[in-house]
Amino acid sequence: MEEEDEEARALLEGGPDEAGRGAPAVSAVPGALPALCDPSRLAHRLLVLLLMCFLGFGSYFCYDNPAALQTQVKRDMQVNTTKFMLLYAWYSWPNVVLCFFGGFLIDRVFGIRWGTIIFSCFVCIGQGSTVNMNLMGWLYSKVEASLGSAGHTTLGVTLMIGGITCILSLICALVLAYLDQRAERILHKAQGKTGEVIKLTDVKDFSLPLWLIFIICVCYYVAVFPFIGLGKVFFIEKFGFSSQAASAINSVVYVISAPMSPIFGLLVDKTGKNIIWVLCAVVTTLAAHVMLAFTLWNPWIAMCLLGLSYSLLACALWPMVAFVVPEHQLGTAYGFMQSIQNLGLAIISIIAGMILDTRGYLFLEVFFIACVSLSLLSVVLLYVVNRARGGNLNYSARQREEIKLSHAEFYLFICERENEREREREHGWGSEGEADSLPSREPDAGLDPGTPGS
Repeated sequence: MEEEDEEARALLEGGPDEAGRGAPAVSAVPGALPALCDPSRLAHRLLVLLLMCFLGFGSYFCYDNPAALQTQVKRDMQVNTTKFMLLYAWYSWPNVVLCFFGGFLIDRVFGIRWGTIIFSCFVCIGQGSTVNMNLMGWLYSKVEASLGSAGHTTLGVTLMIGGITCILSLICALVLAYLDQRAERILHKAQGKTGEVIKLTDVKDFSLPLWLIFIICVCYYVAVFPFIGLGKVFFIEKFGFSSQAASAINSVVYVISAPMSPIFGLLVDKTGKNIIWVLCAVVTTLAAHVMLAFTLWNPWIAMCLLGLSYSLLACALWPMVAFVVPEHQLGTAYGFMQSIQNLGLAIISIIAGMILDTRGYLFLEVFFIACVSLSLLSVVLLYVVNRARGGNLNYSARQREEIKLSHAEFYLFICERENEREREREHGWGSEGEADSLPSREPDAGLDPGTPGS
């Protein structure tokens, strides 16, 4: 315990001479090392952010391997498009249940630290389905050249090599768990916990705005991920692209998302107005699908629009969950959101494969347009409901800061009154009944100030 206290004093009080009783002074290391070791410093937080980025890298890298290898998978496994899309469906079916219970387990059983490690292990063990559009086709050709022939063995070796990225994510999870435990000990973060416990029955109390957010999420992403899963052959057949060029254009959504997500995230943070940004993203996605379905314009235009809108929607939609549920329910709310999303992806993947086998790409695009249109309708309903209930989902950043400030002043007032009451009790002044006159109900943890809990 003394070693922990010494480490905390050395980092937070800034003096190596204070690090221990009689211990030799450790010379300060100039540059980045002390900052990287200090949880209160920006450099340490940036390191954690970098590890969090790579935490999901393996899973996302492996998710779209079937899309990159669509021709090879159908040939080597001798399946039609419907059976090919079952690869995506079987990825989604377990997550319909696991995402919801995963959120519950993180909230109530494991905590974020152990939950991250355990679920990263699951990703490593279960990899074998799924990314980088440009890399995997090239990798398959190299493995084919090494083995001397194509076939299921070549396909399996290619996917196994791609699965190495999941091990990288597991390493990041282990490092993050250690850093989080260390920061909690040094900064005493555990003292800020609310003590409230999530119950599965709380799902029935989810508000209408939250359910509308779920619908927007499902209807939007089912028009993006299954399309990318089938996009390579679409660009080859309709626009006459080569296999390599089709892979390149099919991957542009993710290529654009990488640099634009932090930019759009900063934009949303600085401006607020989340619903308006979600509306812009959905409308842009709808325009992109209409262009792909009914025009012969260069598909790079539509795919670039799709990449921009995909990035913008993620930055504006997902944070809104935190505005409408208490903090102790966030894991379950996000898990439920992922569960519904995976349910939609599983069903739509199968339907998309059936439509393509029987009707062709034009009918498939019309189907995707219908899905995005339903998402657009849900955004409009969310705007109306939020406005009618006086919600804060479409507040500007300035409005949210003002409410946070007034919220902090309220807490300060409560603390001062409580301290005054304790002093009066110590001196025998006042009556115990004064406590009843104090405003005792604190706003739910995790709610952005001003949220009506709707």
